[in-house]
Amino acid sequence: MKKVAVLFGGNSDEKEVSLHTGLAVIEAIKQDYEIVSINMGGEYSDLYKKLIDVDVVFIALHGGYGEDGRLQKYLDKHSIQYTGSGSLASSIAMDKNKTKIIAKKHNVPVIEWEMINKNSNSINTKLEYPLIIKPNDGGSTIGIYYVENINKLKSSVSSAFSYSDNLMIEKYIKGREISVPILDNQILPLIEILPSGFIYDYDSKYKANGSKYIVPAKINDKLVRLISEAALSVYKAIGCRHYARVDFLLDNNEYFLLEINTLPGLTSTSLIPKSANHVGLSYRKLVKSIIKLAE
Repeated sequence: MKKVAVLFGGNSDEKEVSLHTGLAVIEAIKQDYEIVSINMGGEYSDLYKKLIDVDVVFIALHGGYGEDGRLQKYLDKHSIQYTGSGSLASSIAMDKNKTKIIAKKHNVPVIEWEMINKNSNSINTKLEYPLIIKPNDGGSTIGIYYVENINKLKSSVSSAFSYSDNLMIEKYIKGREISVPILDNQILPLIEILPSGFIYDYDSKYKANGSKYIVPAKINDKLVRLISEAALSVYKAIGCRHYARVDFLLDNNEYFLLEINTLPGLTSTSLIPKSANHVGLSYRKLVKSIIKLAE
């Protein structure tokens, strides 16, 4: 029986989500593999000692060092096989600004944006209100703010800096949230997200009745093809592997890339499992498929 180490927890703002993902993964495959369960903290310099005889590491971390390429680089250094994208792709995808620049080079539409960092002398923007403020390197929609005027901009930027030193200011577009799951370079059914709140924030994602989901998304075949091609184009351009989720905003017939998640949530109720289930791929089979891709 092969040995799989499941890494979860970590020290990012998404720790709670990671715990749910890790425990769900362990429960799904505990009959198929010998499991090494590792609840991570802030330090991992001696992690390799726990992984010496492990066949594959399943990274169930979200955000922080688990998703920004640092852990992946560490595992590469010790020649340890792991699930998800490599260090460079992980690093790029975690940086929303870099992701947008790459998307534009590949003719994938993006929403107008500007960057601001903690050392900026002033807080202003050339973009028209309303706006969205969000951490450039965050996930799970933590630290996101809707801004209607200059006064709200200043207070929101100040609050958002508690999550990241670099913020993205985006023009707000009221549209439909469309998510594109990718597994082994194949597009799974698209998902439309219907948040109960004004924006698809942390509560909408993870609290009971926070959102409703339509699988497959009810959009015309041409748009499905165009959005799917755009998602795969960004996925390949960044160098992702195994699986990911690419999020878009749809405004009538115009679509815009929001971000790409190289380690999206994998609880039994997360988006990729919902999509996979629609094509007959159970949660257990999905997890096992990801592990096989890493072997």
